[in-house]
Amino acid sequence: MIAFQKFHNFFSAESYTYDNWIHTDSLGYSRLYYIIDGEGYYEEDGRVTRFKKNHLYLTPVKRMYSLYDNPQDKLLHTYSHIYTTPAVTRLTEVEVVPGTILADAVGLYRKYISADATTLARAIHFVLSCIDQPPTAQTVAERARAYLDGLEDFYFDMNTLSQRLGYSREHITRSFLDAYQVTPKQYFNQLRMNAALHQLLQGKKVAEVAENLHFSSPYAFSNAYKLHFGKSPKKHIVPDLKRSALK
Repeated sequence: MIAFQKFHNFFSAESYTYDNWIHTDSLGYSRLYYIIDGEGYYEEDGRVTRFKKNHLYLTPVKRMYSLYDNPQDKLLHTYSHIYTTPAVTRLTEVEVVPGTILADAVGLYRKYISADATTLARAIHFVLSCIDQPPTAQTVAERARAYLDGLEDFYFDMNTLSQRLGYSREHITRSFLDAYQVTPKQYFNQLRMNAALHQLLQGKKVAEVAENLHFSSPYAFSNAYKLHFGKSPKKHIVPDLKRSALK
């Protein structure tokens, strides 16, 4: 549950974005968005996140970022401008999965968006209490790493990981990168190359290893291996095997 000690809402509404909707800000408050429809974007330090339907977003405080939409597909969203203690320090993205307590909270948030301040504040508090706070991003990264470490067949795609964890691919990638300084795909590639080296040292053929590790062909495997280790499997492994045979 989120660890906000308190918050203050000073503006809320549900609407489409207006014409020429664009913000480039470094603010002392956060924007809480629930995306209903349309196309909008968050950009920070050259990295762009597309707002997704049925997702919640909390923008960080005192970080320079930009918000903009597609004029041909305006963003329909429920939103609030809020001060929180402690302040939000990074963009937080959470999928609102139907049937969850968070979905119930968002339903109440939308229902009472035009209600009196006290009623709306209770709805917002319910939403915030269901959102993973930024430190939980580390937990998302740990769960992703555990999933990758447990892939015995070495077949991986981000869509499956996203469905398994209940977070978007972009959120998982950002969390993993923050925690381990590599993306999930880069980490998976390291695991697969280590497995390839182990199998080759056991005497398995290139074609067999390529099939075991789900490469499209021995050629594709050899190229990936060379890119990772700097040498092709034969140039890398055969000399080591010969040296081992002489001992």
